[in-house]
Amino acid sequence: MTGKHILAEFWQCQCDPQLLTSSQPLLGLLTEAVEQAGLTLVGHAVHEFEQHVGEEGEQGIGLSKSEVNLQQSSQTQTSGVTLTLLLAESHLCLHTWGEYQTVTLDVYVCNVAHENSAKADALFNACLQLFKPSQHHVNTVSRQHQIPNNSQH
Repeated sequence: MTGKHILAEFWQCQCDPQLLTSSQPLLGLLTEAVEQAGLTLVGHAVHEFEQHVGEEGEQGIGLSKSEVNLQQSSQTQTSGVTLTLLLAESHLCLHTWGEYQTVTLDVYVCNVAHENSAKADALFNACLQLFKPSQHHVNTVSRQHQIPNNSQH
């Protein structure tokens, strides 16, 4: 089995701010990027974090929706998103921080029979184009595993 695992941090993202705080447009655009890379989406999971702004302006950044609902608040807004796209070939996971214009992401693409590094690169490059970071850092891990002939997976 071969695979490519790309781990990245994006800073000072110049994208539409809504992409850093709202899961709906982000999910649609990333689903399209997965399809354009030639990968197969099999499911997804999403969690939006809310920023709590109290009566006197104090903030509780990074609270989950259930934590925010327990507090008396005059206003809440989404401050970030955790999103995972489950792929037949593995996954795309990302975390956004709207208030910091920052994204961390994890792209892993593998296959028992085929080399899919180009598809991992295509998905990663689509994320770069989507978020438009002024700065980014990338670590890439090549996954090479021998699978026994009697393996079921």
